[in-house]
Amino acid sequence: MKALALFVLLLGLAVPLRAHGDELGGPPMGPPAFLRELFLPSLVMEHQRDIGLTPEQRDAITKEMTATHQKVLELRWGLEEKSEALRKLLAENKIDEKAALARAGEMMDIERQMKQAHLALLIRLKNQLTPEQQQKLAALRPHERMGRRFLRRGGPEE
Repeated sequence: MKALALFVLLLGLAVPLRAHGDELGGPPMGPPAFLRELFLPSLVMEHQRDIGLTPEQRDAITKEMTATHQKVLELRWGLEEKSEALRKLLAENKIDEKAALARAGEMMDIERQMKQAHLALLIRLKNQLTPEQQQKLAALRPHERMGRRFLRRGGPEE
C-alpha cells in the first residue's frame, strides 16, 4: 500500500516528463536537473536507520505524504472529469477549437497543481532532514541519476 501511495504521489512529476520529443522531431526530454537536489520518499524510508531518522521526522514526513496523497487524489477526480469532457469535444466531427482548448487549459491547470503538490512534498521532506542526513542520503542514492532511473521504470523504486 505504501508503494502504491508513493507511486501516486510522484506520478505527477514523472508522467509529464516522459514526453516523447521524437513525436515532434526531437529527442525525448529528460527530467529537470533540480530533481537531483531532492530525495524520493522511498529513498528516505529505505535508509531511515542509516541516516538516523527520528520518530518526529518520520511522523512529520508521513503526515506530509498523507496530506499530499489526499490533495492529489482530489485533483485526479477533477482531472478525470475534465478529460472526459475534452474527449467528448474531440469526438465531434467538427471540433469547437475554442472550447477544446479551454477544456485542455483547465486540464493543464490541474496537472500543474498536481506537480506543484508533488514538488512541495519533496521540498518539505528535504526540509525535515538535517544537513548531515541529506549528505548521507546523497551518498546512498544510486549512482544513476534519480530522474532517469525514476522515469525509466514509470515510478518510484519499490
